[in-house]
Amino acid sequence: MSDLTDFGVPSLGDLLTPRLAGLLRKSGTPVRYRDQALIHARGDIKPGLSMVRSGAVRIGNPGRSGSYVVTTVLGPGQCFGEFSLFAALPRTHDAVALGDTVIDQISRAAFESVLAAEPELSGIMLGAVTHRLHAATELIDDMRRLSLPVRAAKLIWQMASASGHFDAVICTQTELAFALGVSRVSSGKALARLQAHTLIEPGYGRILIPDFTRLARWVEAKAELAPLAPARPVVKTQ
Repeated sequence: MSDLTDFGVPSLGDLLTPRLAGLLRKSGTPVRYRDQALIHARGDIKPGLSMVRSGAVRIGNPGRSGSYVVTTVLGPGQCFGEFSLFAALPRTHDAVALGDTVIDQISRAAFESVLAAEPELSGIMLGAVTHRLHAATELIDDMRRLSLPVRAAKLIWQMASASGHFDAVICTQTELAFALGVSRVSSGKALARLQAHTLIEPGYGRILIPDFTRLARWVEAKAELAPLAPARPVVKTQ
């Protein structure tokens, strides 16, 4: 279950050519982590880029009250550590392995060596970071302007659009709450509001969408903004 900023956003693996992907992999050190192993903690100074080769990584932060807010879950082809790589900033979140996971850990020196030999990598990295910044900016605007039911509806709409299955999304209420950054009780109330509008129906491990077009139009009307033009497809150069 990924967060809102992941839907429709290409990963670094999507943008890299097979040749560049191979060069980056060779420059890194594959490290295996068991389920729930800590990859790095918030505040760590650990310059370098981490790319998920297999498995998954949960990015989030624990609260002082014992709560845990999941920011995103990263899968194969996705990366993290750009802040530390480019700006020597400390890690902002805990990174924890979900299941047996292999991470290609690429040091700053190794990355810079590949970059010196392959200047086109800088443009690809900039594109990957910009895509996520674009999505994050949209998410911040949603959080400031939209009610929780509208945010939940938009998330469901985007999940369905990304998966290509427009009649349902595979998602539990707990996962939806994680993605929205709210409690399960709050997300449950939001879903109840959407159900009252006959926009969704609860299912076992999924959320059913009776009419995808109606859901999309409802979200656009409530957002009170013109929909953004679809992103251009990613084209890789060989």
